[in-house]
Amino acid sequence: MGIAIMKWLLICVPAALALNFYQANSLLVFFVSLTAIVPLVELMGDTTEELASRFGSTIGGLLNSTLSNAPELIIGIVALSHGLASVVKASLTGSIIANLLLGLGCALLIGGLKYGPQKFEERRLRSNASMLQLCAFCLIVPAVFSIGTPEGTRGLSTEISVVLLVVYLINVLVTLLGGRNEALTPEPKIDKKTGHTATSQPHPVHPKLWMLLGTLAMAGGMLALISDALCESLAPTAKALGLSDVFSGVMILGGVGGVGEVLSAIRFARAGKQELVLSATVGSTIQMVLMVAPILVFVGMFMGVEMSLTFTNFEVVAIVLAVVVARELIVDGNVNWMEGVLLLATYIILGFGFYHLPDVRPSTAVEQTGLAP
Repeated sequence: MGIAIMKWLLICVPAALALNFYQANSLLVFFVSLTAIVPLVELMGDTTEELASRFGSTIGGLLNSTLSNAPELIIGIVALSHGLASVVKASLTGSIIANLLLGLGCALLIGGLKYGPQKFEERRLRSNASMLQLCAFCLIVPAVFSIGTPEGTRGLSTEISVVLLVVYLINVLVTLLGGRNEALTPEPKIDKKTGHTATSQPHPVHPKLWMLLGTLAMAGGMLALISDALCESLAPTAKALGLSDVFSGVMILGGVGGVGEVLSAIRFARAGKQELVLSATVGSTIQMVLMVAPILVFVGMFMGVEMSLTFTNFEVVAIVLAVVVARELIVDGNVNWMEGVLLLATYIILGFGFYHLPDVRPSTAVEQTGLAP
């Protein structure tokens, strides 16, 4: 998305805060807040990429994929503060399927139309495919065991969260050790106007580190405030539009939270950087399950909110379908634009499914806010 458009969309940030402060119409607050999140997420993504370019490709890629999930984490924490645990789980589902189906689908479609058939690096692809299977397995287990022992799912979720965080830390350690020789190799910058590697400036001027960190902090703070306004207006808006809390979380919050990864994947695809496409989509999904989901479980525990990894059957099916379809299409390492179309078609079909799905897991907090029908 053009830089000029993003600058204009930033006007929605103060507008959303003002509308929420003066208690304007909930529909207006919701849609302005939803629009305001997009440039903030893009700003955080741009700043993260600039920060990651200071380090080697391995460390920079790890930093990029980790911080790229900050918007989902911020939105999830704010939603938990409003007691919307079911919406948080739905938004996690939405972010996962948006990364694997929407983001990867757009990237394969655009990259395939521009460059023709392309190929992923097989060793890294196999590693990511294995990690995806682990992520899907860890989200299936609580749902399956909740059938027989529903009262023990919170403890099971806590234990699984610990395992996921340990795997995440080990993965970080392995990545850092594997990339220690690349620490001083700068990551090539992608020109946003052309989508190609920027090579015309022999001595590019980089913002100072404190400016980048300050921008991240400012954008994150604004995102938290906008997310608060969004969550406050979510219940009346969903009720007015006849949307379930599951659809609101999966397709709206999940989609908006993952817009940064989608835009990054498209930008990398235009530049022909297939490995970065893989990092922005599949890598981000893995980070979502290994890091964001466990952190939200512990944050919910701290807030006294019943947050677990027990997803509904429909959410589990959507996640498994996304993982299976994405894995089967790219596992051989050869991709083309038609596979991107298939991923996008799967995402649209799931969207229709969630739209027609009634609420199946209303939490107490959701019922109190009127989100559940």
